[in-house]
Amino acid sequence: MKFLHLADLHIGKHLENIPLFEDQRYVLNQAVALAKDENVDCILLCGDIYDSAMPSSEATKLYDDFLTSLYHLGKPILIISGNHDSSERLGLASAILSNDGIHIQTDVADINKPIVIGDTNFYLLPYFRPSEVAYAFNKEVRTYEEAFGVLLEAMNIDQNKQNVLLLHQAMLPKGTTILASGSESALDLNPDYSIGGSEVIDVSLTSSFDYVALGHIHKAQNVAPNARYPGALLKYFKDEAKAKRSFTIVTIENKKLTIQEHPVKPLHELSVLEGTMDEILAMDGHENDYVYVNLREEDYIQDASAKIKAKYPYFVKLQFKNIKQGNIETPEFEDVESVSKDDLFSAFFQKYAGRELEEEEKTFIHSLLQEEML
Repeated sequence: MKFLHLADLHIGKHLENIPLFEDQRYVLNQAVALAKDENVDCILLCGDIYDSAMPSSEATKLYDDFLTSLYHLGKPILIISGNHDSSERLGLASAILSNDGIHIQTDVADINKPIVIGDTNFYLLPYFRPSEVAYAFNKEVRTYEEAFGVLLEAMNIDQNKQNVLLLHQAMLPKGTTILASGSESALDLNPDYSIGGSEVIDVSLTSSFDYVALGHIHKAQNVAPNARYPGALLKYFKDEAKAKRSFTIVTIENKKLTIQEHPVKPLHELSVLEGTMDEILAMDGHENDYVYVNLREEDYIQDASAKIKAKYPYFVKLQFKNIKQGNIETPEFEDVESVSKDDLFSAFFQKYAGRELEEEEKTFIHSLLQEEML
């Protein structure tokens, strides 16, 4: 059994305010070509297909094109919903599509119905919350681990066959930390912590499976000999500039597992450049990159962003370092009434704090502003 393991496509996601549809199409086409070249037996899409529960028309068109290209390979496609997906939207027409080999699972109640391909049972477990498991199985469930235990019992796994679990949750070996990426944070396996709103689960509970195809964490990594996050295909945050992105090909033969990584070639790399204006403008090799700039200047520079963009067409954002207080360039809004409160506060904070808001801070401020509007 050989398959392509993908997760966290986040179709429709932006880099700051820059749409990434062409970037996503570029790497998704690579995924289709790799599946064909490797002659895989099936393709797994392990959650967060979309970046939003209400994807745009552009996002749904891109997903439709991608799914159609995979379908033309003539191989089964197995899909689960993630925490960013709408189960109702992603699961639309799933019963009909299953007749053509496209298996979409968005309901935990169906976990006892594995998809059988050759000598392997594939269990499709979408993103879940304890309350959903409690309702589906009429049992008292308080934690994510308790919920997962209920689901494991319902699967009734046949150990005489090869078994693969598709799962979109935060899972870790007990007592370790995760390799974080982007908006995620490094967390110990502790019931008091969460990643993306989901309590972490001890990955040792999945030992009954020959392979656990995970989704939810954007940095590619093995969290157990039999469990892997393939990671996101693109870099979506400034602190991911040095991260590596890859495709994961998995082979299971007589319960022996082999994992191969194939590099992703992005349409545009993501780079963070730091230095004085003269140093930044003298750098070469980043003209096709999405560029963040940390500018080290003590005095105000007129039209700094425009000068940088003239050199780097895919310039994303500028942040001043070591600048004299009060000389920090902030966005200028021609029509304040059309600007969101989040953007206005971010500009205010950048001007007087000398740095941008972190992602967690942005989330906190957004929640406060939303409460104010109620």
